[in-house]
Amino acid sequence: MTHLALGQIRIQLVEQFKCLEQQSESRLQLLQDLQEFFRRKAEIELEYSRNLEKLAERFSSKIRSSREHHQFKKDQHLLSPVNCWYLVLTQTRRESRDHATLNDIFMNNVIVRLSQISEDVIRLFKKVNVLFTISSLAKEGSCLKPIQFCVCISYIWKNKNEC
Repeated sequence: MTHLALGQIRIQLVEQFKCLEQQSESRLQLLQDLQEFFRRKAEIELEYSRNLEKLAERFSSKIRSSREHHQFKKDQHLLSPVNCWYLVLTQTRRESRDHATLNDIFMNNVIVRLSQISEDVIRLFKKVNVLFTISSLAKEGSCLKPIQFCVCISYIWKNKNEC
C-alpha cells in the first residue's frame, strides 16, 4: 500500500471511531432514559395499585355494614345492586393486582435488562477503544515496539472475559 492510502485509511478509522463513540454515548443516554422512564412508570403502577386496593376496601367495609349485605349472602345468584357492587369491587381488586404485577415486571425484568444492555454497550466500546488504540500506536509502515505489543496483548488477555 502506498503512503497516501495508509493515511486515508487512518483518517477513515479515526472518523469511524468518533462516529462509534457518538453512537455509543447516544445509545447509553437512551438506555438511561428508558430505565428512568420504566422506574417512574413502575412507581406509578404501584401507587395506582395501592390506591385501587384502598378504594375497594373502603367501599367493601361500607357494604359489609349495610343491611343488603345480609340479603346478598342469602341470594347470591340474583342480580341486585349489592351483587353488582361485589362484582365491581372484585374487578377493582383484580385490576389492583394487575398493576402491582406490572410494577414487578418493570422493576425486576425491564429495568434489569436495560441495565445489562448498557453494560454490554460500555464493554464493547471499551474493547473497540483498545483495538483502536493499538492500531493508532502502530506507525505508518512500522510495527509496535515489542514492549508496546506486550502491554497491549496483556491488556486484551486480562480483559478478554469482559466481552
